Amino acid sequence: MVFSYWIYIWYILYIYKFTSYSPKFSLVLGVIDNFIMLILMVIYGQTIIYFIIINTLIKVVPLYNLRNETIKLQDIYFTIGLFGIFIGWLYVNDQSLTGNVKIIYDSLLFGKDQTPFMALLHR
Repeated sequence: MVFSYWIYIWYILYIYKFTSYSPKFSLVLGVIDNFIMLILMVIYGQTIIYFIIINTLIKVVPLYNLRNETIKLQDIYFTIGLFGIFIGWLYVNDQSLTGNVKIIYDSLLFGKDQTPFMALLHR
């Protein structure tokens, strides 16, 4: 239920040539979002080491790997389409986008470990 994991799977599929749509645009957006979340986590006094490790592995390293690629309009359209599918997936699983974002932000800001990788690392 975390869109970042969908993007990471897309990145893996792209690297192994299963798709020609580059995830670079979505990774850039993800890094921007995570930078904002990192600032909020510091303000709320949360431990940020696990957050940094996870996001370095699933966003920063892939983005670095794609650093020489240009973002094409088709990649932006694919990102929008994938996000639409993600919203549909949330709906099928009785969640809303705003509810999902709230769960993720509350989990990270208040140390609830409700996201899969954070829960895994805390165990």
